[in-house]
Amino acid sequence: MNFFRHWAKNIIFLLVYIFAGGALVLIIDGLVSGSELTPFNTAAEVVMSHIRTPFLTDLFLFATNLGSPTVLIILTFGLAIYLLLKKDTYDAVLYLASIFLAVFALTVLKNMFDIPRPEYSLIHLASWSFPSGHATVATAFFFATGYTFISKIRSAKGKLALVLFCIFGAGMVCFSRVYLGAHWALDVLAGIALGLVCVTMVILVFNIFLEESKWRRRETRGIV
Repeated sequence: MNFFRHWAKNIIFLLVYIFAGGALVLIIDGLVSGSELTPFNTAAEVVMSHIRTPFLTDLFLFATNLGSPTVLIILTFGLAIYLLLKKDTYDAVLYLASIFLAVFALTVLKNMFDIPRPEYSLIHLASWSFPSGHATVATAFFFATGYTFISKIRSAKGKLALVLFCIFGAGMVCFSRVYLGAHWALDVLAGIALGLVCVTMVILVFNIFLEESKWRRRETRGIV
């Protein structure tokens, strides 16, 4: 039963990887081939311009600052240290690898595409717009956090609370970037896709090639 559950989980992650990767490729292809994606970005900005209020602006400024890559990377180190103190090296390494693969991939893509940020941004930034660093790191962080810690919670309500918290946290950070005009909508969608691709890739590599059960047995005997 555990064998089939293990592979069923891997198939789900593989599907997420394929669909997220496909979405990222389509967005990049649209950017490279022309301006056919511009109407989507324009439509998203029109919607944002109609819902902006001082209260929402303050709320999403708070969300975007709290969910910055710097803050989330610091939290990543903190949670990884917690896992190491609990002698859970497997999850600590998987957790760190997921986040830092996302940061590495984000850096590569940022330097490949010189896409300027929207001119009507409520905040002023000097770096390139594509893909959204906040969306990439937030998606990777909350996805990896949910995956890593859900098995450590016993109650169904606790598991549900963790899932909802991760979805809400990632959603707030990602939406804040479009609301504030810091990114085009497609920058954020690409960041979400990139974050999902990085985390699912790491999970699949660990689950398939590193054999968690054997790792944990070695860890218990003090080999790892």
